[in-house]
Amino acid sequence: MWLFNKTSEFVKCSEKLGISEETHIAIENWVTSVGRIETGRQKIIFRSPRNSFEIWIARIPDPESNKGKSGGFRLVYILNLKENAVYVDKMEKRSSMGFGDERPRDKQKFQEYISELKIYLLKIIENGDR
Repeated sequence: MWLFNKTSEFVKCSEKLGISEETHIAIENWVTSVGRIETGRQKIIFRSPRNSFEIWIARIPDPESNKGKSGGFRLVYILNLKENAVYVDKMEKRSSMGFGDERPRDKQKFQEYISELKIYLLKIIENGDR
């Protein structure tokens, strides 16, 4: 079982999307029960050196709009393997992430966000080893 944490980015995304408390509880229940196995629903996109952190992306349904995984949300979460903690970091509607031909700039912004997140985690590792 993972310890659940929300980052300030996740809180900001939740407010922007108008996520209800019920959906927050569903996300917390799902994230803390999820394993580290890639499936069609979730995949790892980064594993840090020394296996300290992993960044995962998952497709989760939107229960409020009765949408399934494909029309629901994309969730970015970080596993801190040393502390057995999960940090829910970013959540977006799939339509606003730019994964269609119509929004390449949004896709680039998302990729830049992931790159910055990787750099941030690598700095944490570097500073922790000194």
